[in-house]
Amino acid sequence: MKKKKRIVSIIAGLGLLLSITTAAGASPQQQTNQKKVSQKVNPIIQIDKNQSEKKRYQFSLSNVKKRSMSKDDEKRGYKKGEVIVRFKKGQSLEALGTKAKDKGLKVAEHLDKSLGIQLIKFNKNLSTENDIIKLFKSSRAVEYAEPNYILKPAAVSDPYYGYLWGLKNTGQTINGVQGKAGIDIKAETAWAKTKGSSSTVIAVIDTGVDFNHPDLKDNIWKNPGEIANDGIDNDKNGYIDDVIGWNFFDNNKTPYYSAGEDYHGTHVAGTIAGRANTIGVIGVAPNVKIMPLKFIGPEGGSTSDAIKAINYAKAKGVKISNNSWGGGGYSQALYDAIKNSNSLFVAAAGNDGENIDTTPTYPASFNLNNILSVAAISNTGSLASFSNYGVTSVDVAAPGVSILSTFPESYAYGYLDGTSMATPHVTGTAALVTAANPALTSLQIKDMIMKSVTKLSSLTGKTVTGGLINAGAAVSGDLDGDIPGVPFKGTSVSSTLNSTSDKDDVYSINLLKGEKLSVTLTGTTGTDFDMYLYDKTAKTVNSSIGILAYSEKTGTSAESFSFIAPSDGTYYLDIFAYKGSGNYTASVKSGVTAGVYEDTNSNINFSGNWLKASTSSASGGSYKTVNELGASGQLVFNGTGISITSLKSSSQGIAKVTLDGVAYNIDLYSASTTYKSKVFSKTGLSAGRHVLKIEWTGKIHSGAKKSATTINVDSITVN
Repeated sequence: MKKKKRIVSIIAGLGLLLSITTAAGASPQQQTNQKKVSQKVNPIIQIDKNQSEKKRYQFSLSNVKKRSMSKDDEKRGYKKGEVIVRFKKGQSLEALGTKAKDKGLKVAEHLDKSLGIQLIKFNKNLSTENDIIKLFKSSRAVEYAEPNYILKPAAVSDPYYGYLWGLKNTGQTINGVQGKAGIDIKAETAWAKTKGSSSTVIAVIDTGVDFNHPDLKDNIWKNPGEIANDGIDNDKNGYIDDVIGWNFFDNNKTPYYSAGEDYHGTHVAGTIAGRANTIGVIGVAPNVKIMPLKFIGPEGGSTSDAIKAINYAKAKGVKISNNSWGGGGYSQALYDAIKNSNSLFVAAAGNDGENIDTTPTYPASFNLNNILSVAAISNTGSLASFSNYGVTSVDVAAPGVSILSTFPESYAYGYLDGTSMATPHVTGTAALVTAANPALTSLQIKDMIMKSVTKLSSLTGKTVTGGLINAGAAVSGDLDGDIPGVPFKGTSVSSTLNSTSDKDDVYSINLLKGEKLSVTLTGTTGTDFDMYLYDKTAKTVNSSIGILAYSEKTGTSAESFSFIAPSDGTYYLDIFAYKGSGNYTASVKSGVTAGVYEDTNSNINFSGNWLKASTSSASGGSYKTVNELGASGQLVFNGTGISITSLKSSSQGIAKVTLDGVAYNIDLYSASTTYKSKVFSKTGLSAGRHVLKIEWTGKIHSGAKKSATTINVDSITVN
């Protein structure tokens, strides 16, 4: 008998964050041949607001046997003796009268009753094209007739692939609703590059997963540190015989209890990683591994068990987790566990049809960078009526209505709706991005997915991106083509640009307040490459918004600029191909160079209430002084030596000077007043960037009065 638990946070009903999303292929970024003044954003696909949805229903396909088509049919490209016919409203095969009987025509299957589409069989000795299709086309009762073509999606042999509109939407009818062609995640485009890697492990934190399902069993994670059924905690993680995951709800090694209880997690797992094996369905990332972590029972799961599951995945180094659940109030503990998980936490937005910017639902509403929250759309591209949304809380949308996937027990499959169903589409896409770019961090994976969405009018003002995920664009994304780009390493980088196919290379640079950045660019003769430095809050380089500094000389790639950072943070350097293609080299120099920097120099970043004291005895005619907790002065410089000049007097105390992380105490006390004293000096530094910081300590010279704690800066010399 299962033990009972108090429910702290529950999944949102049996439909558990279930909803659908549809998407069309993203159009290439339209960039005109102009300097960066007013670049445009991606076009938005318009979605009919009046498209309807149908309620979900479930079905099981049991005892499926593998069948093969005849070699003649395969060679011919369509099934002999079969055609697909759409009759006009109110018409049927009877309209053909005796001709139907003469040709042996009979209705084999109603493919879509609402549209009048039927599969018609006939005598195989008749010609499909010359006898049958011509007959139907000559009838006023027929809308169209066509061969029953044999379709071969790219690398997909799973028999129910045609039902997976979220992966490929040809406009097929699903559960009585005709889809909008192209509203899908572009799975086949992504698969041309990768179907995922077996080294990628996805934690499915949910109900249990039927790990013996024929579409899942080969993609279940195996714990390399555990020996099965020996009763020993071999990997010493606190869980005995956790060979394929853990059941936190029942606290045992089997992350599956029953079909009725664990259909949800099984369905989610199938969408992520259903095996490409000629059986049933195929997942978004059919080569990755699933780590089943069950924390939800028949009526929900506790926050504590959710945290255990998150931490288990973290301990095993899992980079991505699927979280199609929510409910309960704000939990700081859950927040902290997610924040510290070192993973991309893909979360369902919820199924209440609410704006979660104003009515939060957790964990999707947690303000955490590593959460990627997901709304649901239908096969027509509409935001599902049940889907939560939020222009600041919900990041992307994905297919979540009438989603076919694995159900527990052998060869069982079913349709479900919900943001729960949308979420694994995103998780699977994240797995593909990881396989294509193994070095990416979880935040970079999230960024790749968000930057590559297909914009839909139905999602404008509903999600952060206003778009449907596009797996094809995400896995092929240009890592350095837009913000956040790639880190600028060293003092120079060399690469290539093309004004037609590869216009931008973007580099992230971390700067401290007051730090001077000098950048130079050279490029192949005949090219016209420009440089732009963007604000740390900028979202894209496909616009002039956020440009802080630039160099865009016409007809040359010889560019340069200097910039002083107004605040600490990350800035983005964009090298842009205005005209031509070829090589370039960009060089940066961080910090001020050799020279004397007076206390009034803007490159010295003073924090606190520093006061200017004017006197002809000081270098430059003044010095700055302070006597308060937290006060500091900072200079970033580029050189091989540094020295500080200060006033020494009986009112001065001890300053802390830190150079490149190494701290020194500097005594500024003197019984008699002395100006322009060299109080600190270091030479022989490695050429390059260095950070000098001077801080108030409140400490006094031995024997001095307790009030003698003031510090000051007169000038700093860089060699």
